[in-house]
This record gives sequence, structure tokens and C-alpha cells, in this order.
Amino acid sequence: MFKKSKIVLTGILMTMVLLASGCSNGSSAASSDNDKTLYFIPIVDTGAYWNPMKKGAEDAAKELGYTLVTKTSPSAEPSKKEKHIGFIKEATAKNVAGIAIAPIEKKAFVDPIKAAMDKDIPVITFDADLENPDDRTAYVGTDNVSAGKELGKRAAEEMKEKGITGGSIAIVCVDVAQPTMIDREKGLKEGFEEVYGTDAKNFKFLATIQDNDQPSESKKQLEGYISANKDLVTVFSLGSEGPDVGVMSAIESQGKSGKILHYGFDYTDTWLKGIEDGRITAIVDQDAYQIGYQVIENLVKAIDGEKIDATIPIDVKYVPAAELKSYGEEKGKIKTDSVEDSTEETVEDSSK
Repeated sequence: MFKKSKIVLTGILMTMVLLASGCSNGSSAASSDNDKTLYFIPIVDTGAYWNPMKKGAEDAAKELGYTLVTKTSPSAEPSKKEKHIGFIKEATAKNVAGIAIAPIEKKAFVDPIKAAMDKDIPVITFDADLENPDDRTAYVGTDNVSAGKELGKRAAEEMKEKGITGGSIAIVCVDVAQPTMIDREKGLKEGFEEVYGTDAKNFKFLATIQDNDQPSESKKQLEGYISANKDLVTVFSLGSEGPDVGVMSAIESQGKSGKILHYGFDYTDTWLKGIEDGRITAIVDQDAYQIGYQVIENLVKAIDGEKIDATIPIDVKYVPAAELKSYGEEKGKIKTDSVEDSTEETVEDSSK
């Protein structure tokens, strides 16, 4: 009886050892998987700007042997900021190799980003940056103040050439609290005032229109501005399809095509519809694909312990309306349909 009990006890002990070993191996395997996982968190992942950026990130991750997990939410998501902060916390809890985030606000994302960095997870911001460079590993993207300034200067130069000496100016964006929009507007006004000098006082910048990327909203608000301000001479749309479409629709519906100047941000085929009748005057364009690629390339360098620059700038190009068609063709719009072996994961709008 004693011998039989001893055999049973030995068997139980061996089973426990094997189970413990299996759990240990599973945990190790999960840890190993996360060692090659990167979280990529853009504001959205659709549209002429974000699609190529996502593709650049995917290409870089694939070339460098990493799994890319893309997390985002729809433009009109009511709790968008909280969701994106949650994505950072999720990545941190999983102890992934690195995180890339386009912060929706300058301050709200600081603590979760610092918490990730405290666990030795490098965090690169892109598209928009934090107020304090020490709060992230690096920033990749456009200097939005400089890009806005370039647009403001070039627009002011053209307006002076056309003999425009005063009037109202409208600015349309997705979200007035978004860091990119704040910086672009700041630079735009600086560039405009630099060219006009003391005569800049003859112009009035109206309250910035926010449309949450909904063309119908920017169209409605700008139509109201055009009706109420007969001296409206110029409109700036600072990025995304909502303002692009909304502004061109409002200009057309109010019979102001070719009469109100319109300057945009980032290339989209949408602009081609407004060239002939003058609903778009010029744009500044970012190389979105390179932003995505450089984000991942530099994130991997940081993971490998290489020293990287605190800011990796991507230049913008000024493109007049007459050159938009050829520019779009030369740029060769990057196809962003998901490839069969894509390793990305996207949080989709559950209503779709």
C-alpha cells in the first residue's frame, strides 16, 4: 500500500513539474512574441494622408522583422482621446518592444507615455508632438509650425500680387484642440504677418471652424461665414478630407469659385475636382509614407539601443493648383490595400 501511494505521489509531483514547465515556456513564448511587437497608433488610418503613412509603417516593420499592431478609432468617436490613451496602456501592459503614437492632445498623453518609457519601452510621437521633448523618445514628422508658416507666407505673397489689401480670412480644421492644428494655425498667422507686415492689421481672422472631419459641418459653417462676411477673401483648410470637401462644397454652393482663394494641407485626389473652377489655389504637402516608414525605422533603432535624434523632420512641398495633377501623378499614390500577409491589427468602427 505504501509503495503504491509513493508511486501515485511521485506521479503527481512529476505532473506538477511538467505543468509548471509548460506555463513557464508559454509565458516565455508570449514574452518573446511581444519582444518583436510594435504598437502603431495613428489618429485614424484612412484617407489620403493616413493611408500612405500606415503603409510606410507596415513596410518598415515587415522589412525589419517586427509585427505591427495598428490601433485607432473613427474620427467622430466621442471618447477618442480616452481610447487612444487606453491603447498605450494596453501596449505597456503587454510589454511590447516599442510604441508609436500620434497624440491627440499635447498634455493628456504625457503620463501614459512616460509610464511606458519607465518600463524601458521607447515611444516615438508622430504627426503631432508633446510640449516637452523629454517626455518621449523622439518625434518623427513635419514641423507643423514651419509648415503652417510656409503656407501662410506663400498665400500672403500671392494675395499681395493680386492686390488684396484687406478682408476676412477663415480657417477650417478637424479639431481646434489637436496639436497639429494648433501648430499649423500658429505658423500660418506668423507667416502671413511676416509678409504683410503692418498691413496685416487690415485683415480679420474669423473664429476657426471645427468640423470633426464631417464635410457637411464645415460646409454649413463656412456658408454661414460667406453670407455674414461679404469681405471674405481667403480660406485655409488645415488637413483631412472633411475640411477639404466641406470648404470646396461651400465655395461652390455660394457661387464663389475662383473668387475666394483656398489654400489646403496635404495632397488628395479631392483637390483635382477643384482645379478647373478655382476652388483650390495651392497646398503644402507632407510625405506621409516617409513619416510612417521613418517612425518604425527609428523606433527599431531605439529598441536596439542606437542613439537617434530627438526630432526627425519630414519636409513639406508647396504645390500650386496648376501643378497638382502632375504632382499627384509623379507622387504615384501608394496603394494601401492590405496585403495578404499583413500582420497589422486595426480597431474598426463597430457601426460599419
